[in-house]
Amino acid sequence: MLDHDHIVAFLMTLLVSVGAVMLHYESFIILERLVKRAWIPHRRRMLALVFGLLIVHIIAIWGFGIGAWWLVEVSGIGSLSGYQAFAFLDYIFMSAVTYTTVGYGDMVPLGPVRFLYGTQALVGFVLITWSASFAFIEMQRNWNKPD
Repeated sequence: MLDHDHIVAFLMTLLVSVGAVMLHYESFIILERLVKRAWIPHRRRMLALVFGLLIVHIIAIWGFGIGAWWLVEVSGIGSLSGYQAFAFLDYIFMSAVTYTTVGYGDMVPLGPVRFLYGTQALVGFVLITWSASFAFIEMQRNWNKPD
């Protein structure tokens, strides 16, 4: 049976995961429209696409990091181990390491917050590959178009 902390961790995970997926979906629509704009030289459109995707991933990483920070520091649900004390940006760093599936291992989530981090690795992997596929398709369509 799930206790209160597990339910809150699950709901936060659901909220941030759905938010990250929807952010990507809506951003793809905006970026696709930008790439189709004829008045922007095609190579600049590709740069805008790549930088746009990077910004979207950074926003998603921060969303997960803020969610983890809120669970641990505000709600007292779970903890991180590895350092004596954790600053806000440590949660963002842990989020980036998890999202990109790098997994340095110097910080370890404990308690119900582990669900957020475990799910984040899957969501990050899916969103990174989705972005790579999107960028590949757009570059195939637009890379050699005349300006």
